[in-house]
Amino acid sequence: MENSLFFKAPWSQTLITITTLVCVVLLAMVLLFLILGLQQQNPYFLLWIILPIGIVVMTALFMVRGYHLDGDRLYVERLGWRTEIALENLESATYDPTAMDGSLRLFGNGGLFAFTGKFWNKKLGHYNAYATAVRLTVVLKWPNQTIVVTPEKPEQFVAAILRR
Repeated sequence: MENSLFFKAPWSQTLITITTLVCVVLLAMVLLFLILGLQQQNPYFLLWIILPIGIVVMTALFMVRGYHLDGDRLYVERLGWRTEIALENLESATYDPTAMDGSLRLFGNGGLFAFTGKFWNKKLGHYNAYATAVRLTVVLKWPNQTIVVTPEKPEQFVAAILRR
């Protein structure tokens, strides 16, 4: 049995598009406020420059880079840190490319660098997502929680996690 495995978190075209468009809009806002602020000598113009940059930096910190299986732990690799998920009492792990269809985001990020946070849909109920490509969805179920991840090779990921 492998002790440690890493699976990349590939970006879907939807995630690439959303991230690109939002970053372009936020950059345009920075440039606009920079130009207007300097012309009007507005003391608050610096705030309107820092805010869009802060949004990009903060959401980038929560991006999902990959998934690391190590023993009885799953680590969601972020930018400079990781989220640890204990695999004890895991009831099931299944690859379901339609698992996130019709989901409502209750709290979290809906497409700037990742789809992360708390979601709900009829199929899964309430769940936490650490996703980048919604058609690669692996659903992990415990007695009292459901987590969705999107590793590059979902079938291999499911097989590896069930061996643990």
